[in-house]
Amino acid sequence: MTDEPHSTLTLIARRSPYGESGARETLDIAFAAAVFDRQVRYLFIGDGVWQLKKDSDSSSALEALGKKPMGSALETLELYGIDRVYALRTSIDERGLSPAELIDCVEIIDEPAVRELLAGPGPIVNL
Repeated sequence: MTDEPHSTLTLIARRSPYGESGARETLDIAFAAAVFDRQVRYLFIGDGVWQLKKDSDSSSALEALGKKPMGSALETLELYGIDRVYALRTSIDERGLSPAELIDCVEIIDEPAVRELLAGPGPIVNL
């Protein structure tokens, strides 16, 4: 895969994984794009960083409500060739999360790196 404009898609995930389907829909877009050989850059900002939290004991409580935790699904991104997963450092810090609490495939970046990422090739989907 290349970084040509027609083959690269940047997804910005801003939504919490709890209480709505937007986070799951964004993940579905990532998987679909990867299946069609699109290079996917997946950026988590704001409440979207909650999606990156490793599954914990609360996952059984979520499943009882019919909601599946996002962490285990996001850990499969690399199986789809999605290895460009980023989280905004200030969003993580503002929510009191530590890097150790996040899934392993995430690269934590600062705002200048986000601007550079967004200036890259291809469309941006902001959800």
